[in-house]
Amino acid sequence: MNARQGVLLLIGTILTFLLLNQGRLLFSVQELPAPAPAPSSQIIVEIAAGVPRPGIYQFSDGLLWPAVISLTDLDCVRSAQQSSFPDASVANGQRLAFSCNSLNKLEVETSWMSAAHRMALGVSLHPDRMSLDDWQALPGIGPRLAERIEQDRQLNGDFERIDRLRRVKGIGAGRISQWRKFFLK
Repeated sequence: MNARQGVLLLIGTILTFLLLNQGRLLFSVQELPAPAPAPSSQIIVEIAAGVPRPGIYQFSDGLLWPAVISLTDLDCVRSAQQSSFPDASVANGQRLAFSCNSLNKLEVETSWMSAAHRMALGVSLHPDRMSLDDWQALPGIGPRLAERIEQDRQLNGDFERIDRLRRVKGIGAGRISQWRKFFLK
């Protein structure tokens, strides 16, 4: 290799390094995309047990328990009376598990889908329905800040809305504005 080829190789290597380094910077500073919210007439629920195919379901008439329960393949559902369905309506982002008890009566266990799932599906979060793991799904929250949030909620009660997270040390207006797109309006 002569001197000219060596210089061209060196220049090519430096340019390649600079271009790769610049390209990586673009990706490292991008924010998470805000998911498009589900239409208000539709709700998204996770059915974890009691159906042939557990998973995420979307309902346009999801506020009615019969529409959700009709998906199950349990014997006790066929004999269940409308009055045996839970009193509360099905909520967007709920996690449901159906089973039959020893008396062959329908049992419904309700909880919330993980925050990561709700964020990915465009289901709004609520600060009082989040666990320690849920807080860590938000950008910029690690284990210590999530622990402080949970401790504050235990000591001072529910937050009710995202703006009240300011009472937690380490959370200011900047972080709240970054997270607002994931929470109820």
